[in-house]
Amino acid sequence: MRSQGSNSKLVRVQNRALVLRIIQKRGSVSRKEIAGLTGLTQAAITKITADLIDRGLVVEGGNEIKAQGLGRRPVGLSINKERYKIVSLYLGRTTIQAAVCDLSGNILFKHEEFGDIYADTGKDFETEIITIIDRLLTSHGIGSESLLGIAIAAPGPINAKKGILLGIPGNNLKVSEAPFDWRNVDIATILGERFGAPVFADNEANVAALGESWFGAGMNLNNFVLYSVGIGIGSGVIIDGMMYRGEDDVVSEIGHITIDYKGPQCVCGNFGCLELYAGFKRLVDLYRGDNAAGPTGVFTSKDHAVIARDVEFIFNRAAAGEQAAIAAVSEIGRFLGIGAVSLANIFSPESIILSGNDIGGSDLGLLVPIVQESVRKGAFSVIANKVKVMQSSLGKDARLYGCVALVLQDFFDQPDGEY
Repeated sequence: MRSQGSNSKLVRVQNRALVLRIIQKRGSVSRKEIAGLTGLTQAAITKITADLIDRGLVVEGGNEIKAQGLGRRPVGLSINKERYKIVSLYLGRTTIQAAVCDLSGNILFKHEEFGDIYADTGKDFETEIITIIDRLLTSHGIGSESLLGIAIAAPGPINAKKGILLGIPGNNLKVSEAPFDWRNVDIATILGERFGAPVFADNEANVAALGESWFGAGMNLNNFVLYSVGIGIGSGVIIDGMMYRGEDDVVSEIGHITIDYKGPQCVCGNFGCLELYAGFKRLVDLYRGDNAAGPTGVFTSKDHAVIARDVEFIFNRAAAGEQAAIAAVSEIGRFLGIGAVSLANIFSPESIILSGNDIGGSDLGLLVPIVQESVRKGAFSVIANKVKVMQSSLGKDARLYGCVALVLQDFFDQPDGEY
């Protein structure tokens, strides 16, 4: 049970975030308009906006606002895009994305590359991340004094409170048998000391959910689930507009629910996990006709970057009407539907948003009606008819946008506006 102090703190953070998001969305908006949109009192809005101005997040003026009637033209509030910058970093299984963003969520500069960063060992892992960020900041003349924060999205379990990348999923397999090894890297301390800015890290599905909530398809939703599908499968949960993290920052690991207790062993140590049947490594195998009878854990290629390019090719072929590609995508979609039914029954969300991880710019539109039909048929009737399945509106950049939200959300939680 939350204490009264905890509830008060949560409401304060929510209200600051809500006001800033309205200013982000509107571009320029008056205090009176914000009060009308939020339902908060004029006094509350005055206090919140004064705090945002003091913190350098919001400025007065900017675009003119048309006066209502004969009264004085209201003063517009807009995001201070010049004061702070945020570094967003997505360390995917196949792709590394790094971006500099402003407080409105605009991606100013972006770097992308295919690569399996998890193959690095020892200091190489940290060194590569530092090099990517340093190159991005240096090439665009951005100093540490203008950094509001650095945020990292990555697969696997992460201690979001401390910014520590944890060990491999499960404890039944050796590190050498796992696809990657976090090795308990204290990434927040490492990058914080190097760049002199606050650093945050969280699971990629959680970060993508925040991105959709602040800037994408979830902006007008209070309760939804981000269904992260790709080589790995996960989910992020937004309840009453806030991220649900669970007790240990590990929650809703939908990819590791058992759908066949006699199935093959998963990297997590369990058997017959959803990820083995609905993950996009399996999509590649289905399309190529390899191991078509069922997943075996032995795939055509173990190179994640190669698999990602294959997945994009298959989705493109399916969109062009090729029957073999459509059949493979449909089969994956039916298994993803099993996971979606569980998500619907557990969380009763307004929407389930499909977001691709490690698959570049693949269009997931073909999966939406398949997953929607599974939910309609398989979820409890009171839930099935209300849950809308949709595709992410942020595409492959969802995690970069989510990193912006991760930094801003924490900034609002600071009592004096300073780190």
